[in-house]
Amino acid sequence: MTTDSVTDALRDSVRDVLARESDSARLHQFVDSGRLHDEALWREASALGWTALAVPEAFDGLALSAVETTAVGEELGRFLAPLPLLGSLLTVRALALGGSPAQQARWLPGLASGALKGAVAAPVAERGTSAPLARRMGDLLVIEGVAANVLQGGEAALLIVPVRLETEETAFVAVEPAVDGAPLTVEATQDRTRHLARLQMSGLRLPLDRLLAASAAADLARALQAEADLALAADSVGGADAIFERTLDYLKTREQFGKPIGSFQALKHRCADHKVALAASAAVVREAARLLADGAASAPLMCALAKAYACEVYAKAAEDAVQLHGGIGFTWEHDCHLYLKRAKLNQALFGTTAVAYDRAADLLLNAARP
Repeated sequence: MTTDSVTDALRDSVRDVLARESDSARLHQFVDSGRLHDEALWREASALGWTALAVPEAFDGLALSAVETTAVGEELGRFLAPLPLLGSLLTVRALALGGSPAQQARWLPGLASGALKGAVAAPVAERGTSAPLARRMGDLLVIEGVAANVLQGGEAALLIVPVRLETEETAFVAVEPAVDGAPLTVEATQDRTRHLARLQMSGLRLPLDRLLAASAAADLARALQAEADLALAADSVGGADAIFERTLDYLKTREQFGKPIGSFQALKHRCADHKVALAASAAVVREAARLLADGAASAPLMCALAKAYACEVYAKAAEDAVQLHGGIGFTWEHDCHLYLKRAKLNQALFGTTAVAYDRAADLLLNAARP
């Protein structure tokens, strides 16, 4: 089988499982339950190897590339699957790129099996904030500060957190909240399919072997940012496609003046504009995935552009879907608001759309310098 056929087969298998196990009715039940994630679906995802996608083969993983993980991410976004898979994927990548052999052996097998859930704090501190300060005291690392807005970190057994060393350099540390006594506070979001967490690290003492490769921290931060950008872009492609398909189906069935409203020219034009944008965003995201898988120097730039553009397209499609569905689109029972809230959170996570475009501009300027 060719690489494309393998990716398509993986995409189809994930879609089949989610269509059965995470349909609209089950999703609404989850939203109303107040739970942090769908544990039964997590167990099935783990059994099917989704948690092992990016883990190296030496640690019981499948060692698949960004192309395959992006295909899976699109399907998770299509069904708004309430799974903490993005956080675990980024944790795997952080350990694979910057973890010591001992760190990899300690945590990667558990992440591959799904026995451990992982999460990553924003690789670069948001504007107006600073990473927690880490000071060396003998054979310990003493951390002061808070890691906020950790996506789906409320039940994570392992968190990768950026810290600021006394030299003002950035480093990454591995924190096990339950073991290390670092309290996690769950922060609800308007997107009820996901949550954020806040990790309190004031006075936290960790052994020095919790530091990931400090010498490569800047490279690791860039790599994790690119991975996060691509994952959110993939989620947005799948979600935008799903809500657009629902909207088209509705326009074909709802009638006014004795005709389906989808036959009205003004609505046809709006749908055509969305369709063009959806095709373009999917192409950008898949090209970014290919470049990242190939280790291309331009991959971080393309991932930043993919995140900015795909999230923007998703938000516009979801906003219009609410209006095109009429009164029913505003109800709690309908899917429209779930997709709209996911789209708006995607725009804000790991840097807003404006920040993503700024980051892309910086990368472009740096690439142009001799």
